[in-house]
Amino acid sequence: MHNRFLIAIDSGKNTTKGVMKEEGTLLRIKFRTKVEAVSDFGAEIAPNSFLVEFEGKSFLIGEMVGEDRTNFDLTKHTKEHLLCIYLAITQLLLKSRQSKGIADISLAINIPLSLYKNEKHKNAYFDFIRNGGQAIYIKVNGKSFVFRINQLLLLPEGIGPIYSDINQYRNKRALVVDIGSLNINYLEFNHLVPQYDKMITTDHGVNILRSKLADTLTSKYGTTISDSDVEQLFKDKYLYLNGEKQEDSKEIIERLIADHVKEIFNHARSRKLTFNNTEMIFVGGGSLLLRDYILMQFPAALIHSDPQFANVLSFLKILEAKQYGQTA
Repeated sequence: MHNRFLIAIDSGKNTTKGVMKEEGTLLRIKFRTKVEAVSDFGAEIAPNSFLVEFEGKSFLIGEMVGEDRTNFDLTKHTKEHLLCIYLAITQLLLKSRQSKGIADISLAINIPLSLYKNEKHKNAYFDFIRNGGQAIYIKVNGKSFVFRINQLLLLPEGIGPIYSDINQYRNKRALVVDIGSLNINYLEFNHLVPQYDKMITTDHGVNILRSKLADTLTSKYGTTISDSDVEQLFKDKYLYLNGEKQEDSKEIIERLIADHVKEIFNHARSRKLTFNNTEMIFVGGGSLLLRDYILMQFPAALIHSDPQFANVLSFLKILEAKQYGQTA
C-alpha cells in the first residue's frame, strides 16, 4: 500500500468535479462551488455540504450555501477555488482504500484560457495552488487531512473528450464548445493539437442567460424573479404566478433561450472559427440545459454523453500519460 494519488479536478463556477483511478476503478466526486465564511457553526451538515477548516478559519461549502455566494469573478485565482480544489482532493482520498499518511498528490486542474496563455499569471496560479510544495492541512466535517501537491499540471478549460477518447479525434479537426456558468470556452484541435489562436473565451455562460430571463420576466410581469425561479423555468418553460400559468411566458422564455444560443454560434463565427469539416462537440453543464436549442441551430453538433466530466476525464488521461510515460 502506498500514499501516491493521481487526481484530476475541474473546478467550475457552478460545480467542482474530481476523478481518480484506483485499481482500474474510476472514482468520481462533484459538489457545488459555493463558499461562505462562517463562525461558531452549529447546524447539522446537510448532504452535499461541507464544513471546512483551513488556516484557522471555517467555511461552509456546497448545497447549504445560498446561490448569491457563487463567485463570478473572471479569475479562478481565488480563495473559493483553492478551497474547492483542496476539498475535492479530500473527498477522493476518502473514497480510496490506500494508506493515507501525508498523501502525495499528482494533480491536474483547469485554468481559464486567458491565464493559460499568459505565462506570468499561469506561474502565479501554479504557486498559489501548490502552496509552494509544502504540506497542506485541512479539516472537513471534523476529519483531518494532510497532503502535499508534488506535481501540478495546469490544463486549459474546454478540452472536452479529446484526450479521454483520443482515437476518436486523432485524425480529425474538432471544435470543443464548453458552456459553463459564466464563460463559454471555444477550443479548436487539429489532429489532437490545440490551436493557440483558436483558444477563445466569451461571457455567454448560462448565468448570463439566467439574468436575461430574470430581468425580462421581472419587467414584463412586475414581480421579482429569483435565481431559484429561473432554474425552474428551464424545466417548466412557463412562469407560474400565485399558482397560475402565464401562457404568454413560454414564447418569451423560448425566444430568449434560442437567441442566446444563436449568440454562442455567432460569436464563434465572429472570431473566425469555421464549422466546415469540423466536428463540433459541446461539453459543460450548460450544454445539457441548452441541448435542444443547440441542436435546432446546428443539428450536426455532438452533445457529449457525460458533459460535466468530459474535461476532467481528459485531464486525468494527460496526467497519467505524463506520470507513467504512456503513449496514445
